[in-house]
Amino acid sequence: MVSKTDRLKFTFRKYERLRRRKEIDFVLQYGKKVFINGLILYIHKSPIEVKQSRLAVLVSSKVEKKAVKRNKFKRRIREIFRLNKHKILEPLDIVVIGTKSIIYARYKILEEYFLEAIKKYFGIKEVADDETIKKIS
Repeated sequence: MVSKTDRLKFTFRKYERLRRRKEIDFVLQYGKKVFINGLILYIHKSPIEVKQSRLAVLVSSKVEKKAVKRNKFKRRIREIFRLNKHKILEPLDIVVIGTKSIIYARYKILEEYFLEAIKKYFGIKEVADDETIKKIS
């Protein structure tokens, strides 16, 4: 069971990961495919018993031979998810697939595409950041 304080923490816990091949295959088969500028996401609503969004990141060695580059892409996507998961309106299972065109993208670009994909089909909460608040006041 996930408490309210866990949802507000910016952590990436074990239960927030899609770990089983069966779960990942299910999302790939039945999830909605979203393609934005080289970033491929498969998004499916989480089962009723799952109370939070979960993430899996896949990057084939055919896309990039060097493990360092593949792992850097995975770390960036996990970080984007970790910092923005509180904005997702409903629990989703998300599988992100890295392609040659997106694996070298900067963090801000990845974040923009990731949030755009989720917002387009499932909605996210608009949370004002510190800069926006300063401009308004």
